[in-house]
Amino acid sequence: MRPVVIDFESYYADDFTLSKMSTEAYIRDPRFVAHGAAIKWSPDTSARWYDERQLRFVLKEEDWSDVFLISHHAQFDHLILSHHYDVHPKMSGCTLSMARLLLGNHIGVSLDSVREQFGLPVKKTPYHLFRGKHWNEIPREHQQLIGEGAEDEVESIWILFGKLMATFPRLELPVVDMTIKMFSEPCLQADMTLLGRIWKKENDDKQRRLDALGVDPKELSSSDKFAELLRVEGVEPEKKLSPTNSDKQIWAFAKTDSFMQDLLEDDNERIRTLAEARLGIKSTLLQTRAETLGWMGRRGPLCVYLRMYGAHTTRWSGGDGSNFQNLKKSDPDFSHDDGGLNIREAILAPEGYLLGAIDASQIECRLLNFIADQHDVIENFRNGRDPYVNVASEFYGFPVTKEKHPTERNVGKVLELQAGYGSGGDKIRATLRTKAGIILSPAEGLKARDAYRDTHPQVVDFWGQGGRMLARLAGGPELQWGPTTIADGKIWLPNGCPLQFGTIEYYRDNEADDSYWRVKTRRGWSKLYGAKLVENLIQALARVVMSDAMLRIMALGYRIVTTTHDELVVLIKKDGSEQKQLDACTVEMKRVPSWLPGIPLDAESVMSERYAK
Repeated sequence: MRPVVIDFESYYADDFTLSKMSTEAYIRDPRFVAHGAAIKWSPDTSARWYDERQLRFVLKEEDWSDVFLISHHAQFDHLILSHHYDVHPKMSGCTLSMARLLLGNHIGVSLDSVREQFGLPVKKTPYHLFRGKHWNEIPREHQQLIGEGAEDEVESIWILFGKLMATFPRLELPVVDMTIKMFSEPCLQADMTLLGRIWKKENDDKQRRLDALGVDPKELSSSDKFAELLRVEGVEPEKKLSPTNSDKQIWAFAKTDSFMQDLLEDDNERIRTLAEARLGIKSTLLQTRAETLGWMGRRGPLCVYLRMYGAHTTRWSGGDGSNFQNLKKSDPDFSHDDGGLNIREAILAPEGYLLGAIDASQIECRLLNFIADQHDVIENFRNGRDPYVNVASEFYGFPVTKEKHPTERNVGKVLELQAGYGSGGDKIRATLRTKAGIILSPAEGLKARDAYRDTHPQVVDFWGQGGRMLARLAGGPELQWGPTTIADGKIWLPNGCPLQFGTIEYYRDNEADDSYWRVKTRRGWSKLYGAKLVENLIQALARVVMSDAMLRIMALGYRIVTTTHDELVVLIKKDGSEQKQLDACTVEMKRVPSWLPGIPLDAESVMSERYAK
C-alpha cells in the first residue's frame, strides 16, 4: 500500500466549532465546508495545499484502493472524506492513536503536544485568520498562510508516523484501521421510534419524581440546596474528600457514594424519592444518550467513535459525546430493564445484514485465576461447572445451587467476577445493591470479602506478586511476569503493546502519615498497589485476547462494527448461512492464545437485527 498523509482545514465560527459540537455533528452539519486540505503523496514529494475547488478534482481522480491514508485524529479527516467526497482509502492510520499508546495517557496527544515530545516546533496554522470566514472571504495572502500551515502539519505528521512506527506494534495497525472506520465508514442504523420512547420515559420519570416531592428542580441540582432538603427531613448530609483537591471536602452526592446508596434504601419514602430525583436531575445519562443517538441517526448512519488506547490498559474508551462503550444492556441475572427500553436495541443492522454480538465469557475471571494458578476455579470453567456457587456456598454456609438458590448464587457471581481485584466489603455491598438489588450489612460485606479470599488463596498471593512488581517497574533488570515482560517502566504485553508506568514513584504523605506507590494520570496522581496492578494486567491481557480474535475474524472477511470491553459485534450477511457465519466468528473468540496455552476460554453469541441479547 502507498502511504499518503492528509490534513483538512475547514470553516468554523464561534457558534459552529468542535469545542461546542461533536466531531460527527460538526462534519455532517449543513454549515460544514472544507477550505481545502494539504496532502503528501509520497516520501519523495513535499506536502501540497489544495483549496476546496482543486481538492474535489484531485480526490476524484486518485485511485484509493491501495492507499494507506494517515492523519492525526483520523476520525475527523476520514469522515470528511467519506461523507463529503465519497473517498474510501484501503486502510486508515492515525498518529494520535499511536502516540496515545506509546507516550501514555498522562499527557495530551494533540498534534502540538506530540510534536513537542519529539522536538518539533509548534504548529503555525493561523486559525485566527479564518474564524467565521469562508474561503472566498479570506484575503489571498491569508489563504497562502493557511495553506503553508496545513502543509507544515502534514510534513510533521509524516515525520511523527515514521518515529512512532519504530516501536509501534505492526499487528495493531489493522486494529487502528478497524476503529477509525467504525466512525468514518458508518453503517449502523438508529430506531428513532424506540429512542424517542426511551427519552420520553426518562423525562416522564423525572417529572413524576418532582411532582411527588413538590420541590423546585434548582433545589435538587444545587448540592448546597439539596443538603438543606435532607436536613429538613432529619438527615445530616455527608461529605468526602474531593478527588481533584485533597485539601477540599465536597458533598457525597454521587451515585456511587455509599451515602447516596443508603438514601436510596432509606425506610422513609420521601427520602428515597429525594435521592432518586437528585440522581435523575443530575444524571440524565440514558436520556442524553437517546437524544445524542437520535440526532445522529437523523443525519445518517451511526458513527461509532471509540478512542484507541483510551484506557490505561490499552482498551478502547468512549468519546465524541456518544460513548458506545457505555450503552445500557440487559444481564440475564441482574435485569431491571423495562422491557423494550434497552437503548442497545435502538441500534440496527444495515439492510441485508444481521448483527452478531459475541461475548468473551468471564474473560477477566478466567485470565486472573489461570495466571494466578487458582486451579480449582479453572477446573470449574474447564469442565463446565457453575463457577459462582463455591464462593456463594462459603459465604452462606450451605451448598448453593443455581436452581434452588438464585439470589445466593447471584451473590457468588458478584464475588467471583468483582472481588478478584481486592475489593473491600463496602465496594462489594455497593455492587450487590446496584447490580442485583441485594442488601448486605457492613458485617456481611466483610464476610463476603473474606469468603472470596478464603476460597481464592492463590489470587490473594498474586496480589502480593503485584505489589512486588511495583518496585521492579520503578527500576531494575528486565523480568518476566506471566505472559508479559517488565522493562523500562513498562509492562510489555504479548502483542507488543506497552502499559505505561514511567511516572511511578514511592510517595510519602506526611499529613496522612502514609506511604505508597503512585502513578501520574491525566487527572492527577493515582494510588497504585498490588491488586490494582493485577487489575491493570488482567484487563490489558483481556484486551489482547479480544484484539487477537478481531484480527482473525477480520481475516475471514467479516466487518466489526463496534466493541464494548469483552464483546464485539460483527456484520452477518443475510444469505442463508447466517448461523454458520456466526459460529465461525465465535470459534475465533474461543481460540486459545499461543501466549497462554491451556487456558479454557469460552464465548457466547447471538444474532439479531438489533444490538441486543
